[in-house]
Amino acid sequence: MGPKKKQKSILDFSFLRPLSDQGVVDLTDQSDILCPVCSIAMDQMDYNSRIRHVEDCLSMLTIKEESQELFVGAGTSDTVETRVESSVVKMENVENKLEGKLESSTGRKRKRKPELAAVQKEVVKYINSKGEKKVRVKSQPETTEDDQPTELLPSSRKTPIPPLKILTFRVTEGTEYEVSVDAFCYKPHELISQYFLSHFHSDHYGGITKRWCSERTLDSKIIYCSPITSRLLTLRFKVNPAFIYEIAADTRHLVHSYTDDIPQGGCLSASNTPGLYVTAIDANHCPGAIIFLFESVALDGLSTYILHCGDFRINKAMINHPALQPFHQGKLKFLEKVYLDTTYMSPKYNFPKQELVCEAVADMFEKLLTQDELFNQWFGTSIQSRITDFLSFSKSAKKKKFLVLVGTYLIGKERLAMAILKRLGRCPIFVSNINSRGDKTDIIRAFDDPYLNDVISSEDIGDDACDIMVHLVPMKIVGTAQEMTNYFNHNQYFRHFERCVGLLPTGWSFDGATNEQIVDAEDELPMVEDVSMLSTINVLRSHPEYSYMDILRQNRPKADRKMDRNTFKIYLLPYSEHLSFRELSFFVIFLNIGEVVPTVNTENAWSNNQMREIINMWEYFRLVKTKRESSLPEGLNNVIYELSLDDF
Repeated sequence: MGPKKKQKSILDFSFLRPLSDQGVVDLTDQSDILCPVCSIAMDQMDYNSRIRHVEDCLSMLTIKEESQELFVGAGTSDTVETRVESSVVKMENVENKLEGKLESSTGRKRKRKPELAAVQKEVVKYINSKGEKKVRVKSQPETTEDDQPTELLPSSRKTPIPPLKILTFRVTEGTEYEVSVDAFCYKPHELISQYFLSHFHSDHYGGITKRWCSERTLDSKIIYCSPITSRLLTLRFKVNPAFIYEIAADTRHLVHSYTDDIPQGGCLSASNTPGLYVTAIDANHCPGAIIFLFESVALDGLSTYILHCGDFRINKAMINHPALQPFHQGKLKFLEKVYLDTTYMSPKYNFPKQELVCEAVADMFEKLLTQDELFNQWFGTSIQSRITDFLSFSKSAKKKKFLVLVGTYLIGKERLAMAILKRLGRCPIFVSNINSRGDKTDIIRAFDDPYLNDVISSEDIGDDACDIMVHLVPMKIVGTAQEMTNYFNHNQYFRHFERCVGLLPTGWSFDGATNEQIVDAEDELPMVEDVSMLSTINVLRSHPEYSYMDILRQNRPKADRKMDRNTFKIYLLPYSEHLSFRELSFFVIFLNIGEVVPTVNTENAWSNNQMREIINMWEYFRLVKTKRESSLPEGLNNVIYELSLDDF
């Protein structure tokens, strides 16, 4: 096995190799004192405490390197799997190794330092692994037809479906038909047999389990959703596909007839016979998200329309969708109700369009990779990389320039990563499974996106073809610099990358929110506040611009300033998968809507009142445009009247 390695000492750092190839070091830089191994700030520690802390970290590093020899062997490539073994192996092996070192040095068994055990546990939770998933998932459920229950299973749910989740359609005078949308965590409803799911975020699918369908039906289609969401339900919860009716975007389905039975839960239809029809439109939210345009044709032939938006981000293509054009201002049809995603009910959330943010991020990395002057201006020379390089005395391969961490939910935000990859020539993308069930890669492959499937890599350090590597990580990892540096250092990425950049994409970051607000959630936080008519008009007239320089010029949050600013950076991006306030305004003003029903921020009376005032204002603007009757000053009246969808 070779001679026993000597544990590295903090004194080893006194003998640094020449830095002639590292550029100029700014000696006036008053950077904080960081642990060279784990990057924890040591400003508040006294001299002896700093030495003890670094010695403990170095002890861990030495054990990791020896473990690599034991479990990996010489000549093994540096993959995710081998670095997991070299970093942690198995916890009991690391602990035994440490205890053996202590026992051999004193002749008696000594207790392991409790603080060192804490360091070990801290390391484990950040390590990327290609090991077995924590939960085995299969693309098909394990049950067979013979296993299906012959009677409804009991449900433990006690809360009834709230009225906000129930859509009611007129059949005849005094007769109605009801369905629900995004209502799965409630007790079975005696009149509802069709449950629509807008997308695969937990605040919408919450409550679904493998047995959920069997608590409500024995053999009928009961969940209506997009094909992607259908695959995710089967993958994550093992829902039997026999209970799912798939509605592809841009298709119209008859899902319930008021006169006849419909086999298999529904069918594609262009007819207008009495019944309930639904058209799915891509929601531009997360993969598989759709909005539902319901059309009820009553027995007397009268049609009513209800639009349920779930969560969505309107764009020009959506607002001009053929299914929505008949409801544009000036047309004859109108939507009786619109269930609206009211996440950002405030003019200050007038963030740029998604496409603009994606373009700016791609521009930034393209220019940083090709323009040395720009790179040096904003990143300078990395002190952290020099110190960690010295931990390995063997000459390592040339490092890649960037490890880019894109914060994501269970699904969502992938489009931002794809924009970078497409601009830079199909660079690889790695899907981190930390803080997850271990099925994140399978979930992304369920999107059935040919480009994503082609660029996903099982190697977290990529190959030599590209100078950048993108990781999809939990939002929390890019929430603070400490989390990000832990991820970078505990996976030993400092051996392979010069810099680590975290991208935190969320709409509320446009208001300068700090990273302390990051929580483990699957969607963005709702915002609502008092709004004036003048501020709304100003928002309607504005076109938010955004460029790569807006990203680079961001001020570093106070909580991040203790980290090595040249090696680690976190950028907050105004990238949202919900409508901005401006987009909400255009959507309501330019469609013929009878009633707007908010679906977010509905928990208290104050936010409900504020939203009602905003909605009333939008409806007043619509009235000004259609009838040109207004008590407003002539100048404001003209501004409103002259607005058009061309200004969107």
